[in-house]
Amino acid sequence: MTPWVGTFLSRGASTAVSFGMAAAQVVAPVVALAATLAAALAVAGAGGASADTIRLRIGAGHPGNATWTAAMREVFQPGVASRVENETGNKLEWVETYGGAVCKLGECLEAVESGLLDIGDVESIFEPAKLQALNFSLFVPFSIPDPVLNTKVVQDVYNRVPQLKDTLKKYNQVYLGAGIIGNYGILTAFPWEKQADLVGRKIAAGGPNIPWIAPIGIVPVQAVLTEVYTSLQTGVYQGVVMFPDAVISFRLNEVAKQFAEMNFGTVASALLTINKTTWDGLSPAVQKILTEEGARWSSELGTRTARLQAEALVKMEASGVKLVKVSDADRHAWAAKLDNLPKRRYEELIKAGQPANAIYEYIRLQKEAGHVFPRDWAAEK
Repeated sequence: MTPWVGTFLSRGASTAVSFGMAAAQVVAPVVALAATLAAALAVAGAGGASADTIRLRIGAGHPGNATWTAAMREVFQPGVASRVENETGNKLEWVETYGGAVCKLGECLEAVESGLLDIGDVESIFEPAKLQALNFSLFVPFSIPDPVLNTKVVQDVYNRVPQLKDTLKKYNQVYLGAGIIGNYGILTAFPWEKQADLVGRKIAAGGPNIPWIAPIGIVPVQAVLTEVYTSLQTGVYQGVVMFPDAVISFRLNEVAKQFAEMNFGTVASALLTINKTTWDGLSPAVQKILTEEGARWSSELGTRTARLQAEALVKMEASGVKLVKVSDADRHAWAAKLDNLPKRRYEELIKAGQPANAIYEYIRLQKEAGHVFPRDWAAEK
């Protein structure tokens, strides 16, 4: 996820989200006023800052060393600050709140909405109801495994289906970028060779990832990335749906020694958004910089993910992890057992009044890019 992702929902995630929403409802009026004042004070100066200093709070539920949050700190933030100074003559100061300092996983949408954060990493995977349509990449198993190529496809989807960005406006925020995370496989603490070996085994996965594995006979367990190491170590579950760079950055290769390269695909669950009240208080020149640097963050994240993914596979093997190549025939057999997830999610989104066409636009653009699915999801629509 997850870095994780936050790809995984904790068993207490719904409680955490509910708590976050309740808190947001209590503080929202106060924070909204504070955000409005902060936008004005950004120009006039605040807290001893000079009149030409803009101060923005940025953060995430994940730590700052996750692939996508590291790109926020090392690409987006310095890029924006440098351009603001060079192009507008103003200065921009960042107040960093990574690692759940302001919002834990599942709370960051509300944190940006209320103004507790000006800019945040909003993980769509933790918002299965509010941002369901923005999880379109998770609804198409065995998608493009190349992070660079899929970054371009995902950006095209957002441009061709503008209703996706409009969804964020309902929550008082503006879209800046969507980030790709790595190609998912299955990391296990036990060896396996065929699907039958997985039947009855407890494997962790995020909520949207569970339909990728449950029909095989796996017992899915929801978890958050920060808990995976200990859970694998203590046997709470015996494996996890994971991407290579997270295996290394969270040291999961120490407690699980086989990685099956399933090519479930790369996904875009990391969203960079800005509070709309903050946005409205900025000059058009600064807004332009934020938009362009958000797009650069998306592109750079794809490049970084590709590099780190390749490096991680080498490091995993060097640390004693057995890498297993899954054949095309096995992928076809696996895909054949799955529910028609794109169709099911499409129908759910239609009923929910969300932009369901993003799913099949995503499939179409992948095919145009040369990707071959092990199952023709679009033909079964």
